[in-house]
Amino acid sequence: MIDLESNMPCKMCDNQKNILNDPYFIIELETGYVILGWFQKFKGYTVFTCKEHGPELHNLERHFKIKHLEEMTVVAEAIYNIFNPDKINYELLGNGCPHIHWHLYPREKGDTPIVSSVYQLPNSVLFDESTRPSDEERIELINKIKAEIMRLLAIQA
Repeated sequence: MIDLESNMPCKMCDNQKNILNDPYFIIELETGYVILGWFQKFKGYTVFTCKEHGPELHNLERHFKIKHLEEMTVVAEAIYNIFNPDKINYELLGNGCPHIHWHLYPREKGDTPIVSSVYQLPNSVLFDESTRPSDEERIELINKIKAEIMRLLAIQA
C-alpha cells in the first residue's frame, strides 16, 4: 500500500509481508499480528498491527473493525494477566506510520517521573539498549504471551 500523505510505500505493510520471520513475532490473529516490543522498559510492551492498511479505525469495514477491537482487547488482557500491571495504556497514534497499530504498555505506579504517557520519557530512555531482551528473555516473553492469548481465545470460542 501507498501512504497517501507521503506518497511512499507503507513501512508496516512492507514489514507484514515477512512478519512470520520476525524474531519478535508472537502470533497471527484474524485481523492482525502481535509483536513483542523491541525494548522492554515497560515489561510486556507489545504491538498489535492491523492486517488492513488505513490510518484510522473508521476506515475499516464495520465487521472487521469490531473483530479487530475485540482481538486487541484479548492481547491487552493477556498482557494484563501475565504482568499484573496497575494499568494498561492503549495507544493508537499513527503519526509516524499511518497504519493502524496499537502500542500496549503495561504500567506501574511510579514508572515515569510524572503520571503521564510513556512518551514523556526521552527516546534515550524508552529505547535504551539495556531494555532490549536477550534472546532467552525474548523467547520466554513471546511464549508466555502467545500461550495466554491462545488460552483466552479458547475460552471465548
